[in-house]
Amino acid sequence: MLVVTSDGITFGWNSRNAYGEVGKTASTMHDSVSTRGAMKAIGSSTSKILEGIMNGNFDVVVNESDKLARISSNMVKMFFPDYRWGQEGRKFKMADKSMKAEFEKYAKAMAEATRNLADISKKRDIVETYEIFDSMLRKLCFECHKAYRTDWPAWSK
Repeated sequence: MLVVTSDGITFGWNSRNAYGEVGKTASTMHDSVSTRGAMKAIGSSTSKILEGIMNGNFDVVVNESDKLARISSNMVKMFFPDYRWGQEGRKFKMADKSMKAEFEKYAKAMAEATRNLADISKKRDIVETYEIFDSMLRKLCFECHKAYRTDWPAWSK
């Protein structure tokens, strides 16, 4: 699974789209390759964490939380790449470089929160682990999307 996640993130940093074009992607909610790669990896790990909590499989929670901590530590590079094509086609506010410092705060907080989730889950308490997970989603994931995505939540438009 780590290989798949790593490949998805690497694809976002230095690859071409399905049509062989650099930086020109199909119209989607996440229009840059790097954003799609990061969100896909985050979504996959988040789903596995919830499943691990619900099944009492704390090893999964720890492993996926560790993955999210690593992804979060690299998100600023993914969302604010040094090369121009990483910025083209974005439909959300993150294309504004002036937001980089504020976004760095969310990415750092996410890395810390996922490390905390891994630590808490080692206690093997389903309720406490879920509460930490839910708090992370609400206070970091959702708040960041509200602040920086013009099209989120998509169903409220």
